[in-house]
Amino acid sequence: MRDILVAVIRIGGPLSLIAVMFALGLRLTPGQQLAFFKERPLMMLRSLLVVLVLVPIAALTVILLLEPSPAVVVGLAILAASPAAPFQLLNIYKKGGSLVYLGTLHLSLALLALVTVPAVLYLLSQALGFQAEVSVVQVAWTVGQTILLPVGLGILFRSFFPRPADKIGPPFGRVAEIALYLMVLPILLSNYALLLMMDLWSYFVMAIFIVVNLALGHVLGPPDARERTTLAMESGARNFGLAMTIGALNFSQERALPVLIPYIILFVVVSTIYLKWRSVQAAGGP
Repeated sequence: MRDILVAVIRIGGPLSLIAVMFALGLRLTPGQQLAFFKERPLMMLRSLLVVLVLVPIAALTVILLLEPSPAVVVGLAILAASPAAPFQLLNIYKKGGSLVYLGTLHLSLALLALVTVPAVLYLLSQALGFQAEVSVVQVAWTVGQTILLPVGLGILFRSFFPRPADKIGPPFGRVAEIALYLMVLPILLSNYALLLMMDLWSYFVMAIFIVVNLALGHVLGPPDARERTTLAMESGARNFGLAMTIGALNFSQERALPVLIPYIILFVVVSTIYLKWRSVQAAGGP
C-alpha cells in the first residue's frame, strides 16, 4: 500500500504542478508581458537584480555573519541560486500580487535561470568552500517542465481560444491546486521527523535569510503596493524543486531533505505573516 502511495505521489505531484502552471498560463497574454517589459525596462532590470544578485549576496552575508552548520551553509547557497519557484507563481497572484508584473518577472527569471543558476552556485561554492555544480541541461529540464512549458502552452491556448480559456481556466486551476495540495501534504507529513533534526540556531539563521530576502524585494520594489508585494515574494521564494535536484545530484537526497523540508515549512510561516501584514496595510489598517 505504501509503495502504491509513493508511486501516486511521484507521478501525481509533477502532473498536478504542471496543471497548475498551465491554468495560470491561461490567464496570461504574451502581448501584455512584452509591453510591460518595454514600458518599464529599468524597473524590470532592478527587479531582476534584486532576485538574481542581491539574494545570493544576502545568503553569503548571513552565512558569514551567523556561521550556521555546514549542512545549512550548503542548503542556503543552493536555495539562493534557485529562483523562480513554480508554485509561488500562483500563490503570489492569489495573495494580492500584480499578475502582469508577476508573469513578466517570473518568466524572465525562469529563462535567465539557465545561466544564473550554474554561475551563482559556482561563485557561492567557491566563496564558502564546498563542491557543487549543475549543468545547464539539468536546469533547463527542471525549469522547462515545471514553468516554461506548461505556462507557455497555457498562453498559446489562450492566444487561439481566449473565450474557452477564460471559461475553463478558473475551475481547472482550482482542481489542479487541490490535487497539488493533496500530493504535497503527505510528503511533508511523512518527513515531519526532519523538523526535529535541525537545531534552533539553524532555524534562526534560515528565518533571518527569509526575512532579509522579503525585505530586499519590499524595500527595493516598485511604488505600486501589489507590485511591491510581488517582488518581495519573488525574492523570498526559492525554487525548491530545482534546489532538491541540485542537492540530490551533489549530496544525495538524504542529505538535502533535512535542510530543505524545514526551510519550506519556515518559509510558509514567515511569508504568511508578511502577506497578512500586507493585506492589513491594503485594508487601511495600522
